[in-house]
Amino acid sequence: MIRFDPPERAFPVGLVDLSHRPKAVIQGPAVRDLDAGAPGRASWKSGAYIGLLKSDEAFLFDIAGPTTPAWSDSGYTDMTEGWILLGLFGPRTPELMARLVPLDVERPDIPDPIYLVTEAHGLTLQSLNLRKSQPGFLLACRRSHGQNLYDSCLRTGRPFGLNPVGTEAFTDWFTSLGTPG
Repeated sequence: MIRFDPPERAFPVGLVDLSHRPKAVIQGPAVRDLDAGAPGRASWKSGAYIGLLKSDEAFLFDIAGPTTPAWSDSGYTDMTEGWILLGLFGPRTPELMARLVPLDVERPDIPDPIYLVTEAHGLTLQSLNLRKSQPGFLLACRRSHGQNLYDSCLRTGRPFGLNPVGTEAFTDWFTSLGTPG
């Protein structure tokens, strides 16, 4: 049986569904206006992480702003209903990620948040290493594959003490580590 643990409980890895949070693809001049950094990196802007895939294409994961998106121009394509977004966080999260995806998601040589598009058990997966003082990742994929990603996280995370938790636990963890960037 899967249950949601209270936010004050310490756990090795927490898994939270953040799919209700706004998400978008950003293209063209709107990307340049954001000054999002280099491809493969992410930056924190107004409550959202902006992951740069290439110079004119980025992905936005809003985890602290309003839940109703207000995109600034036509360069934003709302993906809130098209993608799921999961959060993985806690001290054993890097071990879980090493088993879940084939790429090195840690990259100790890069101090900024790291944005990658990779695969996990046959699913195309967007991965954002938050690079906070405690390990945390955002994972996104097409909504039609969401249950498969969630199940893969549960199976892969079982040996690492993964616990499904609610959004309050994630918010408490995230805010306890200070403002990014």
